[in-house]
Amino acid sequence: MRWHQINPELLANKALYSYQTEAMKDYLERYKFLGDYRLRYVFQRQWCDFIVKNYPPKQGWLYVPIPVDQESKSQRGFNQVIGLAELLPLTEVLEMKQTHGRVKQSKKNRRQRMQTKQPFNYSGSEGEILRKKVVLLDDVYTTGRTLYHARVVLKTHGAALVRSVTLSR
Repeated sequence: MRWHQINPELLANKALYSYQTEAMKDYLERYKFLGDYRLRYVFQRQWCDFIVKNYPPKQGWLYVPIPVDQESKSQRGFNQVIGLAELLPLTEVLEMKQTHGRVKQSKKNRRQRMQTKQPFNYSGSEGEILRKKVVLLDDVYTTGRTLYHARVVLKTHGAALVRSVTLSR
C-alpha cells in the first residue's frame, strides 16, 4: 500500500523464505556479514532453480544482481548475491555510485531506508538491456527501496519489464 502511494507501478517480488526467522537471520549474518562464503551453497541450487523456473532465460529474461560497494566487497571478499547466483548467466549492469563510506541499508531504520538517495549507476553497454525483461536478484527484501532504485535505473536505460527475486523477505 505504501509503495503504491509512491509509485503506481509496483515491483513484483518473489521470495523463497521469510526473513523473520532466527534461522534465516543467523544464516545471513554468518554468510553476508561474517563472510563465510561456503554458506552460499546452502540455498544456491534451490534459489537458482526457482529463478530459472519462474523466469526462464529461454523466454528472454536477464538476471541482474544487486551490486555491493567496494568497501563491503573488500571487507567480505565477495558479493553475496553473486555468490548465491553464480550458477546463472548474470548480466552485471549496475554499479554503486559511492564506493566507500556509505551507510549500509542494514544499519538504517525504515524511515532512513526510504529516504535513501539513488545509489546506482548504469554500467552496461548502450542498448544491452533495451526492450529486455529483467529479473533483479538480491538476498533480502526489507523495505524494497534498493530494488525500486535499481528498477528506475534499468527502466531509464530501456528495460521493458523489471521483476525481482530475493532469497528472503
